[in-house]
Amino acid sequence: MIQLKELSIGYQREILHAENMILEVGNVYALVGRNGIGKSTFIQTMAGLQKKLAGEITFNGQSISGMNTKEIAETISLVDTRFEGVEYLKVKDYLALGRAPYTDLFGRLDPADWQIIQDVACDLSIEHLLEKFSNEISDGERQLCAVGRAFVQETPVILLDEPTAFLDYINRKKLLELLLRLAREKSKCIVLSSHDLELCLDQSIPLLLAAQGKISLHVSLSKEEIIQAMS
Repeated sequence: MIQLKELSIGYQREILHAENMILEVGNVYALVGRNGIGKSTFIQTMAGLQKKLAGEITFNGQSISGMNTKEIAETISLVDTRFEGVEYLKVKDYLALGRAPYTDLFGRLDPADWQIIQDVACDLSIEHLLEKFSNEISDGERQLCAVGRAFVQETPVILLDEPTAFLDYINRKKLLELLLRLAREKSKCIVLSSHDLELCLDQSIPLLLAAQGKISLHVSLSKEEIIQAMS
């Protein structure tokens, strides 16, 4: 469970404020709002990469700000907007980066680590990509690999910053359905920023609405109500 307590985010000044809010494991939450409102800053703050201005973020009662780097890496994984791929980096080795918080100083993986990678690849139906170079597969396949790396990291919280931005409609729908299923089956709390308002509403995904300088949790707003709140 993630709890936000009077959270203020921004840089020199506040750009968004979230009052008391609880996000449960087993759920996907869609962060929606106009461009430039501060969605990426919210994601970065949740991940511990951007300092909050005030308030608190806790996971199961423990303050994120009180965690060290290893503890954060074992609690939260982050998927950026786009993974471009790296020349000569195979997909299996990219997924293996998710095991970094659990390996020794030399980054050695044991058979159990490789089994986790194989299991995640099976869950995401990307086994056929494991031996391919990450810069030679499609945008949609790379996004699935980026999501896969987060699941290989085995964190209870997964944050995704516009993961469907470069995908076509069919792949956006498939990725969203996949995240919903894995959140339930793997007991994850997933927060993704998205412009796919209709897709999120079709799947009855709870919304974190960023508008008028605030973030608020909604489970039953209509499309018209959301657009009006953002205008």
